[in-house]
Amino acid sequence: MKPLWNLPPKFISTTHSLGRFLRRDVVGLTPVQIRLALDSLSRLYPGPADVHFSYEMRQGMQVARLRRKRDKPNHGVFFVHGGGFAFGSARTHRAIASALTKETGCEVWIPEYPLAPECPFPAALEALDAMWTEFKSQYETVFVLADSAGGSLALAMMQRLSNEERNNIQGLMLLSPWVDLRSNSMSSRADSNSWSPFGRLDMLEYATHYLAGEDPKQIAASPLLGSFESFPPTLIETSAVEYLHPDACALKERLLAEAVEVFWREEENSLHGWQLFPDILPEAKRSITAMSQFMDEKRFEVTKHQMLG
Repeated sequence: MKPLWNLPPKFISTTHSLGRFLRRDVVGLTPVQIRLALDSLSRLYPGPADVHFSYEMRQGMQVARLRRKRDKPNHGVFFVHGGGFAFGSARTHRAIASALTKETGCEVWIPEYPLAPECPFPAALEALDAMWTEFKSQYETVFVLADSAGGSLALAMMQRLSNEERNNIQGLMLLSPWVDLRSNSMSSRADSNSWSPFGRLDMLEYATHYLAGEDPKQIAASPLLGSFESFPPTLIETSAVEYLHPDACALKERLLAEAVEVFWREEENSLHGWQLFPDILPEAKRSITAMSQFMDEKRFEVTKHQMLG
């Protein structure tokens, strides 16, 4: 295996192991404390000068909206952020959303859905359902984007939509999605923690906080187990060495089995969450390019259909 960021694999593995030990066994950081730390750090990122970032209150929930200044976008992206259902926000995901906005001219919505453990399942899903209703009618073309635990929420939300509503979504983009919350999922059994700051114990903890005693086998909790009828073309991106790689592979097979058009991207040696740093990491820049190309292709198909129709 070639080095990651010019660092030897053994160093990466040891660093993550030590980090998990310090976080869990020495400091004992809770999900809420991790949330506060990440949000504090994310406030240091000013964002690009040519992208407008603002908050609004919709459906009793805060949502960030990003667009290029002086633009009036006619296509929108509904971005369900990740963070183990317990952390993450519009600010932690501002860099990737800004890069996508600059590249495509779209407007991105990032709903700040209620987080666990204070607001367990299905609070986040119900909040996203309401926000989707606000979002969907404002653009000519719409896309859904989600990363990590946001992938579970986005899929579960879409599975609750009617076939007609799903047909009106031009594309779905899933970055390292977590779609199976069962303790015996393929990702949990593989436990590829050498290349992840989180291991099986962390994932079980976050799932427990989120589900709060609810059955992880229900489709709304583990959407991998549900139906993908009438799902739009789907871009799935994963790293071959990350913890959730088995989830992404299993989802690809389920989508293909139901005749969904799948676009598959796999990085060789990227750490989970690399897409959040397009200003720094070349692999994150490749992710933005891939999403942009996917969106352009699907928007062209809509335009072509309208001209021929």
